[in-house]
Amino acid sequence: MESHFFDVSPETKIHYNITRASSSPSPLLVFIHYWGGSSMTWHKQTSPTSPHSLSKAYNTLSVDLRGWGQSTGPTEGATARDYSILHMASDIVALLTHLTTSPPTTTLFKHGLILIGHSMGAKVALATLSTLPTNLLTLTTGLVLLAPAPPTPLILPPEMASQQRLAYSTPSSVHWTITNVLSSASSLSDTDIKTITASSTSAHPLARDGWILHGMQDDITPEIDALSAQLQLTGRRMRVSVLAGELDVVEQKERVEREVVQMLRNRGFEVRFEVLTGVRHLIPLESPEGVVRGIEGVQVSGR
Repeated sequence: MESHFFDVSPETKIHYNITRASSSPSPLLVFIHYWGGSSMTWHKQTSPTSPHSLSKAYNTLSVDLRGWGQSTGPTEGATARDYSILHMASDIVALLTHLTTSPPTTTLFKHGLILIGHSMGAKVALATLSTLPTNLLTLTTGLVLLAPAPPTPLILPPEMASQQRLAYSTPSSVHWTITNVLSSASSLSDTDIKTITASSTSAHPLARDGWILHGMQDDITPEIDALSAQLQLTGRRMRVSVLAGELDVVEQKERVEREVVQMLRNRGFEVRFEVLTGVRHLIPLESPEGVVRGIEGVQVSGR
């Protein structure tokens, strides 16, 4: 696995990992993590030593969003608004643009790319897709959304927002959140829990607050409407796989179907929807085989 940094600005440095398949006619998989995660919470999909690894069959790119993992973001004079959805999407667009024009990485895109987002990362993936320049949009063969946060605003009551801001404040609060809200201890390994705890507690406070105060309240439907109109002009139907956990209490399957699946279908997207039995919110860790099905569902044969 190759570890790299890309400078978006003097303060914003995006860390990302690349794995290269030895010989693959498959698209590049671009992984975007959830609120509380990092590129390492995709380790079951990207680590060459994982029994579920996709790195032999696909080239992969896993990103630390600004302020998460090893990535940095603006601090001097910055606010949580600087860590909102469109800012994070802009970082990914800049990174992808850089990689497509840099000789060491242009071959990664030879067979296109698939954006894969989890929870908050799914909303970022939708925003990214909606703001891609034409050359990158043409390369994008599909979108996979795991337990996606809806593109419409969600405004929490003040008391609930305050509770969420404390969820990742200490290792013990992270452990409680993992095993009581996001998943269950029986579905995760010790390595999973240690990885999540490290990712959640190391985030910059502005990045943690950015989602609660702004990201979940951001309305990106205007960007999706513009993308839909653009795709319809070209006669193209974008393929999307949406996965929800049967037992997810964060992004409940009914809301996912209503506010993500139906919203995209109404705008001309070709959407495949699957509910994963016995799974909560942490789909990449709880159901790596489900992630594989989601990816296979958006691949374009012969690409």
